[in-house]
Amino acid sequence: MADHPFAEFLRILGKGPKTRRPLTQAEAEQALAMILAGEVTEKQLGAFLLLVRANGETPDELIGFVKGARQHFGLEQQDCSSDTACPVGLHLDWAAYAGKWRYPPYYLLSLKLLAQMGFGILLHGDQGQFAQRQYAQAFLSELAIPIASSLEQAREMLGTPQLVYLPLTQFAEPLREILHLKEEIGVRTVFNTAVKLLNPLNAPVSVQGIFHKGVEQLHLQTAQALGYKTNLVFKGEGGEAEMRPDALSTVYAWQDSTQTEQKMTALIERQQRPEHWDLAGLVALWQGKKQDIYGEAAVMATAAVALMGLASENYATAVARVKQAWEQRDV
Repeated sequence: MADHPFAEFLRILGKGPKTRRPLTQAEAEQALAMILAGEVTEKQLGAFLLLVRANGETPDELIGFVKGARQHFGLEQQDCSSDTACPVGLHLDWAAYAGKWRYPPYYLLSLKLLAQMGFGILLHGDQGQFAQRQYAQAFLSELAIPIASSLEQAREMLGTPQLVYLPLTQFAEPLREILHLKEEIGVRTVFNTAVKLLNPLNAPVSVQGIFHKGVEQLHLQTAQALGYKTNLVFKGEGGEAEMRPDALSTVYAWQDSTQTEQKMTALIERQQRPEHWDLAGLVALWQGKKQDIYGEAAVMATAAVALMGLASENYATAVARVKQAWEQRDV
């Protein structure tokens, strides 16, 4: 009896220490195509995910997975090499998949502020991977952030600059099913990184947060290989793209065909972590009804990093511009 066609990928990844190797970009694309076509058994999928994880995902593998996913879900249908090819009101792609537990999702206020400054933003994410975390989608209604029901609706809504949320379920449902296998296999997989880099509507600037230092090179090399114009990545609070305003941070960028890294000094002194927080407090901060030194600084710092990509401004100039916008915001 002949081996299952997918077994070849498992052999490549799972041979002995001297003979196993990572997948090439083409092999990663082929493997994902079989997975998304339903041609792989549950046992094979679990083994595959764990082998890639244990071996340590490589840039070629991540590039292949992201490229393959973008092709499969029709995210490459638009050529954004010209200014007229993408939604005219879209400037920024923002990935939100990690969830928050130690601090509120201040980055949502940063995005609301940027939208009021005239930037169109596609926020995409998922919810429910970790029971103890709070995800963006739970806060959208109270913060008056609209949710698109499809990729096409998101594209239409971003005909004019605004902040729009697009759930992963509405443009790449099978990838969500893979993400939620963590409950069974016990660890995150390469697709926790891949979904952040999908850039569904091909925004000219994209931002991702990471939890573990060192992953930034995977992001930057993938962005470069996929032809993204500007990609910013940094170690964010809880793994989301949210700056820690009371700590030294480094922002890694692929911009103007050049890879750079910039150190960002703290905006405030070290603050004590809140014992508890809730949605009402986040809304009150936006409305100016609550004082939150850390939260306000987190909003400023996060929005300023986005401006570095959107307007090619240095950090100090971007912070000053954001502070002015914050004082003048429409609550």
